[in-house]
Amino acid sequence: MTETDFDGTCTLAVHGELDLRTAPDLCARLQAHRGDRVLVDLTHLDFCDSCGLRALIGEARESRIAGGRMSVVAATEGPVRRLLEVTGLTEALGVHGDVEQALAAR
Repeated sequence: MTETDFDGTCTLAVHGELDLRTAPDLCARLQAHRGDRVLVDLTHLDFCDSCGLRALIGEARESRIAGGRMSVVAATEGPVRRLLEVTGLTEALGVHGDVEQALAAR
């Protein structure tokens, strides 16, 4: 996971797998930025299980409660985007096709 700041927006790029083992790390990073504008970039994610989805959903909710905003980037093609579409989470998580599009949607 890499963390970058784009003009006041924290971007967390998740690589590899988001699962039972790695979801707590993502939650800890997102918790540190609650109340801020955060972008979770999943374009380099190879796999996401139900624990990963739960982490994204829960942290998006906690971010809203704290007055922040969390958005997600997932490539328009690929297994992660398909998972978000099948589960109906593209709207709920504010999924965008690329980082530039997500940053422009402030």
